[in-house]
Amino acid sequence: MVLANTAFGSVEFLKAMRKRRYAAIVEVRCDRKLSDGRQVCSLVKQKQQVRLEGLSFPVTLGWLYLKRDGKFEKRFVLSTRPLKASTIIWWGRKRWSIEVPG
Repeated sequence: MVLANTAFGSVEFLKAMRKRRYAAIVEVRCDRKLSDGRQVCSLVKQKQQVRLEGLSFPVTLGWLYLKRDGKFEKRFVLSTRPLKASTIIWWGRKRWSIEVPG
């Protein structure tokens, strides 16, 4: 399992993870485009299989809320494998709780 922040959410990185058959959980920006032109933040249902612009394979998307400076921020996370939303969120929370003080 590879856990990465937004800086590693590029098309090239995700293709490389898939090619190597690594499961990757990666944070993505809320304005990231889907292949149909919508943005990630327009999704209303967790664990959707979506295609990001530039990717030929689907990813599973979920989100979580992290407390930062007394406010909750919505963070979007994707998995290169079809995992349950609760699993994606659990790994995402583990990854970002290191960097985001409560």
